[in-house]
Amino acid sequence: MLPTRNADRRRTLALGFVVACLAGVSSAEDREPPRGAVTVATKFPGGNALVERIDGDTVHLAPDLRGGRPWFYWCIEATATKPGRVRFVFPVKVAGFVNGAIGHHGPAISTDGGKAWKWMGTATVKDNTFTHDFTKEGETARFAVTIPYVRSNLDAFLKKHGKNPHLTTSVLTKSGGGRDVALLRVGTPGPGKAAVIVTARHHAAETMASYLLEGFLEEALSDTADGKDFRERYVLYAVPFVDTDGVEAGDQGKNRKPHDHNRDYGEESIYPEVRAVKKLHADTGFRYALDFHCPTLVMPDHQVMYFVGGKSLPANNFALVSAFAERIKTGLPKTAPAGPLVWLKDDPTPAPMFSRYFATREGVVMAATLEFPFAPPGKDTAPDSCRRYGRAVLQAFVGTRFTGDRPK
Repeated sequence: MLPTRNADRRRTLALGFVVACLAGVSSAEDREPPRGAVTVATKFPGGNALVERIDGDTVHLAPDLRGGRPWFYWCIEATATKPGRVRFVFPVKVAGFVNGAIGHHGPAISTDGGKAWKWMGTATVKDNTFTHDFTKEGETARFAVTIPYVRSNLDAFLKKHGKNPHLTTSVLTKSGGGRDVALLRVGTPGPGKAAVIVTARHHAAETMASYLLEGFLEEALSDTADGKDFRERYVLYAVPFVDTDGVEAGDQGKNRKPHDHNRDYGEESIYPEVRAVKKLHADTGFRYALDFHCPTLVMPDHQVMYFVGGKSLPANNFALVSAFAERIKTGLPKTAPAGPLVWLKDDPTPAPMFSRYFATREGVVMAATLEFPFAPPGKDTAPDSCRRYGRAVLQAFVGTRFTGDRPK
């Protein structure tokens, strides 16, 4: 019997050792990480935040509105002065929405000075707060409500495609702040070719629209069947940053006083970019006008792609946009946001917006705004994915086969 008792005793000791080890692991995992500390900066392209106060490991922030109405854009750079976990806290209500400063994919993060970004996810998010663990003193990370897109991103795009014979880059005008406002042209004007204008960033903070535009341009520049077909029938003019100064300054852009760029298409435009867009139309005679935007951040209705603009102007605009939207749907992968839905309507007192301006110009066949959501739940809005969706939009434009004012 003695050997049996010794074997039982060894098994008991071994089991106790395993339990003790597991308990030690569990205890280590449950232990709170050390509290860190950071400094916060916003003096870089696209930077934006009001640092209300820093209490040890907790940073209290709010979007910097700069005299505008409540909105949700923010973008910061945090540098660790002490390794450990840091909490970033926003007001409970931002832009009229509870927990309205953090989207459905959590904040975006860059660890290389803003060159590459990704969504953090929601594992470190609780209500109006997110956390980040800094591993060493001097470590720097940028965080933002969206994935930023500024002039350096556009420059990288232009460098990548600089040798493409179908791309022409010029300056549309000077911004109010003295910056060059980029104008891109894809294709060559000629007999039988219809001119198309595509714009983005009438509202500076709507960054995801820029990634969509990149994909749209890439497909138009490509040697795919759709790219070649597009250039045979159209010539494309693109204004990537209508609010050029706001993009670099990190402004909200939306609802700027006395009015923002997208409300500047009345008789007396106050922004040089908008005046230049009008002149470009006078010189070129656009037949199609498309404006890329992003909606609100967390509003349930705004987690899909959708078209807005006038329903009856130009003539048959609703039919044309609806046909265009259906083709976009068929070309999008399942990872894409739902839609596009068609929410065109006739407003008895329409605001002087881009889409309204072109809808009322003689010779324009279609005019609309395409809203693309920032980070809808369960959908992929990483930059490369958004570019893929933009390519699908261009392919759908080619596939709609506009003839006069009716889709074929």
